[in-house]
Amino acid sequence: MRSPFLTALLHPFNVFMVVITVIAGLISAWWLFPIGVIFWIIMVFKVARDPSLRINHQMQSRAPLAQRFQRYFERIERSQIGIFNSLASAPPKTRRTLQPIQVEIDAMTSQVYALCQRMTTLENYRVVSQSQTNLESDIQRIEQQIESASDPVVRHEYTESRRALQERLEKLQAVSTQLDRVEAQLLSLANEMDTMVTEVIRLQAMGPDAAMQLVRPLTQKLRGQAAELKTFERETVQI
Repeated sequence: MRSPFLTALLHPFNVFMVVITVIAGLISAWWLFPIGVIFWIIMVFKVARDPSLRINHQMQSRAPLAQRFQRYFERIERSQIGIFNSLASAPPKTRRTLQPIQVEIDAMTSQVYALCQRMTTLENYRVVSQSQTNLESDIQRIEQQIESASDPVVRHEYTESRRALQERLEKLQAVSTQLDRVEAQLLSLANEMDTMVTEVIRLQAMGPDAAMQLVRPLTQKLRGQAAELKTFERETVQI
């Protein structure tokens, strides 16, 4: 997968520029070569900094998430792309006015993806653990063996086994609760992002001057949501 910088280097027009620069330096005049290199560098960085190229590379480089989180993240990501495309087609002045909203949404999308990545590890652990054993049934079976055991040593060993299984069950239940909370948070954020797309389109229709008055409250709202998400992350880690 090519990075934006590598894509810029291999862009046909930039490659053509390098060839022309070398030929001009060798055949025409040596001083044309450094001038051509300067223009080539400017062109490469212009292509590499293309927002659409960077956002597409970011999307393609993201690894898949657990299915229960992937669907919510895809909704958030679609909102990010929807706002990006909407602003890309807006007049320059309107685009500059609404750009702070895009910046906050890009940051939140990355923050959500990082959270989903961490939770994917826990979700995989939960799925594997539940598929390999039924802890509640194991605990019930050991309790029956404890009741029927007459040897104190055997009873003690069974008791220790029950304690270990009970701890595993409690940890698994805590993980399941944590995952449920994350899923609920993602659903809430996905709904908020769907609403934000509508808000951005509405602001575009108002024009840059009128929209300027409402950009600050929206960016503050997004920052507040990002702060809440960070607080939520800290709380779930402590579970």
